[in-house]
Amino acid sequence: MRLQRQLALVGAPVLALCLAAPAAAGSISISIAPLVELREGALSAQVKVSNVGDESAQSVAAVLVFGEHRVRGDLRPSLAPGTSMDAALTLPVGGLGTGRWPYQIAVDYTDANQYPFQAVHLGLVTVGSPPPAKVAVSELKADPLSSSGTLSIRVKNLAGVARQASVSVVAPEGIEVTAPTQEVRLAAWEERTVTAPIVNRTALVGSRYPLFAQVQYDEDGVHQTVAGQGMVEIEAAQSFLEKWRLWFEIVAGVLVAAWLGVLLWRAITSQSRRAETGR
Repeated sequence: MRLQRQLALVGAPVLALCLAAPAAAGSISISIAPLVELREGALSAQVKVSNVGDESAQSVAAVLVFGEHRVRGDLRPSLAPGTSMDAALTLPVGGLGTGRWPYQIAVDYTDANQYPFQAVHLGLVTVGSPPPAKVAVSELKADPLSSSGTLSIRVKNLAGVARQASVSVVAPEGIEVTAPTQEVRLAAWEERTVTAPIVNRTALVGSRYPLFAQVQYDEDGVHQTVAGQGMVEIEAAQSFLEKWRLWFEIVAGVLVAAWLGVLLWRAITSQSRRAETGR
């Protein structure tokens, strides 16, 4: 039997955390701890979903995603703070070749007002005994998001050969990645930044969401996947004046200083002229 086991993301714990916007009396924080196994052409996940916030989550359900396929678990009406639920999910995936393959686990839930949220975990399942991947995601950076923004993904080729790779972004519902997958050509030892535009569709101000970037490529019959994680914070939209307020203040300060300089120069010049006239 082939060896299958779940891998944690490099630099990230197996625990995935989503901090939802504050509810009336607190906040909802959902953590996802999965145990995933590939057996006889099916991907099976035992998922522990915990509410580590201080407000109850409503209509909670776990979803297992592999490629374009997904399966949804049973619905739990409510998940109180400090409690957990278990979900068993199985998804047929067919025969996978040697390598590291990405999967996602999402948890859908709502707050007390029935506003929808989603927490997402990205993991890797290993088939066979593949060699270490020769590509790394060193950084996934996102500035605070109000309406639209840009993700920056730092990717490095760790080998002296060029390779073709696919760079994709996984985000929770409510945040849309308008170019979710991009094909890139990495030269030998090249490090580059790949950007992806994102749009806030339904995420509420004050929420914090994990985002994932994954790089996939094939080499010598082995499928490789590496991943990185970042966080985006949802902030209130600012007006034009609020956005550029600091620059306006700086320009105003410079203009005031220049005007005072002109007044001082005029005063000194006028005094000098009077002194010359009095001689």
